[in-house]
Amino acid sequence: MIRHIQIVAPAGDLCNAAVHRVKRVVADHDCDCEIEVINDFKKSLSLQVFAVPGVVIDGTLKSVGRVPEPEELVDWLFPE
Repeated sequence: MIRHIQIVAPAGDLCNAAVHRVKRVVADHDCDCEIEVINDFKKSLSLQVFAVPGVVIDGTLKSVGRVPEPEELVDWLFPE
């Protein structure tokens, strides 16, 4: 199953860190994922992301306003 990851990250160090971390976890775990980086304000609001960065996986908002830890990302991508 292909996971769809949306990262709301318009600009800045924190947003760049979130994009980098998500991409690293996906690569390290050979996850079949489609990653979309969103920098459009209206689209971020439609995803209920009111603070950046935001991480949405398969339509579910997982994180807002911080860079998720690698362990969290693994848990979200590979639930038991």
